[in-house]
Amino acid sequence: MIRFILQFVTLTALVLVSALGYRLLINEDARYDIFDLLKGRPVTAVLGAGAPVVAQAADGKPLLRAVPLDLNNTGVLEEVNTALSDLTDAVVPSVVSIDTTTEVNVSRVVPADPWGLFGVRRNQRYEAPGLGSGVIVTEEGHIVTNHHVVAGVDKIKVTAHDGSIYEAEWVGSDPNVDVAILKLLPPEGGTLPKFRPLGFGNSDHVRVGEMVLAVGNPFGLNETVTRGIISAKQRELSDGSNEYFQVDAVINPGNSGGPLVNVRGEIVGINVAIFTGQQDVRVWQGIGLAIPANEVREVFEAIVLGRPLIRGYMGLELENISRNIALALGLSSTKGAVITNVVEGSPAETAGLKPGDVIVQIADKEVTRAEDALARIRSRKAGQETTVQIIRKGKTLETNVAVIAKSDTNTLQLRSDISANGQSIAEALGIQVGDLTPQQRMALGLQENNAAIIITDVKDGSQAAQQFRPGDLIHRINQDPVTDVQTFYDALGSLPQDKPTVMYLSRGGRIIRALLHP
Repeated sequence: MIRFILQFVTLTALVLVSALGYRLLINEDARYDIFDLLKGRPVTAVLGAGAPVVAQAADGKPLLRAVPLDLNNTGVLEEVNTALSDLTDAVVPSVVSIDTTTEVNVSRVVPADPWGLFGVRRNQRYEAPGLGSGVIVTEEGHIVTNHHVVAGVDKIKVTAHDGSIYEAEWVGSDPNVDVAILKLLPPEGGTLPKFRPLGFGNSDHVRVGEMVLAVGNPFGLNETVTRGIISAKQRELSDGSNEYFQVDAVINPGNSGGPLVNVRGEIVGINVAIFTGQQDVRVWQGIGLAIPANEVREVFEAIVLGRPLIRGYMGLELENISRNIALALGLSSTKGAVITNVVEGSPAETAGLKPGDVIVQIADKEVTRAEDALARIRSRKAGQETTVQIIRKGKTLETNVAVIAKSDTNTLQLRSDISANGQSIAEALGIQVGDLTPQQRMALGLQENNAAIIITDVKDGSQAAQQFRPGDLIHRINQDPVTDVQTFYDALGSLPQDKPTVMYLSRGGRIIRALLHP
């Protein structure tokens, strides 16, 4: 007990001595203790009501000093900042948002009895939306975008910078380069305004490290602008693909088809993809890809202006290697492309290539199929020596082929070609068609918005003669309404020729379903 009392007295004495020392050594205005708390004295009274606390050394000099920034030399940065904003203001009005609609048929089985033993197959039709970007390149409303943005779609709508929405028609594409050209259509009963186009820059002069802006509509967020640099040139996604610019500007889904512009506001590329690396990693990794502007301009000029599309040419006809071909040639794999013909006097003949040779590498890149080889040949520039590795009678050989330039229309898909194909199909069926005049519509009781054209003639002995008569009205092909003769030819020309087609007609008010095999 006595021991406990002594310990308590000793502890109390230590506390009192410490408190006395605190009062004697620390300025009253700078200290804060239990008595201040009991009195209700605010803490800010001790801390100087928000005044900066400066740590001091033993000699009283401050250890940390807040040095005001010298902001007198920001003129260059402000000029750069203003220039970037001005550049954005100049570029964004030429960038558009592209919304597409694709009609999809889905077949499902509906149970026909309570136990689900029997069912009825029914087709359901729904519209699948798509999203992309594009850039206006002419005052008349021609738009450059990616082929994969509009490939196979049924409807295309374009939203301009001012919010105006236009329907657009597909003019043509080069699927190998992944470039498509659209044309804005005037509103019903109206005209198109003059648009502000962006010009093409020379992508051959683009340097690694050059600053660029990527503009587009990622995830539907209109007119998104990201900044970066050209990280690398001549990037490839596969052995048979084209070469791309690599950029570190943020590119996300929806950016496809938007422009990559330099500091002068010129198009130096068309954004096409984002490289995600590992398939399970879905975050931005700073690797975007863009099609060089020179390739885009060549496709545009070929489709819109009718100029020849110049590609690399060796003079080869190639086929994929089937199992039978592999067995016949003694190959251990079906990878590669077999030469079926060598054009006389061509660079390939000069280099010694022969029918039966199997191409396995071009320009040190593996060839897995004929399409890869043709794409790689077309991407070569005129006069460029290209190494070709072949297998001939079981031996691996290499030869250098001097590529030459040659006009190439095989890679282009044009709306005019589709229309011409539709006309040839109609001729093969044995029918001639025409648009309805206002007088004919009035006599038939058809409104202006009722889709219909008239069959003006049917060729004797033709496939059409078995079902059609002059005067019949054509309303639909499959599910596509036929509003005029041009639409009719376009619909016929774009149909797969290995599948039957249903044409909906009327005769004397009676609906006729005609099954055709174009």
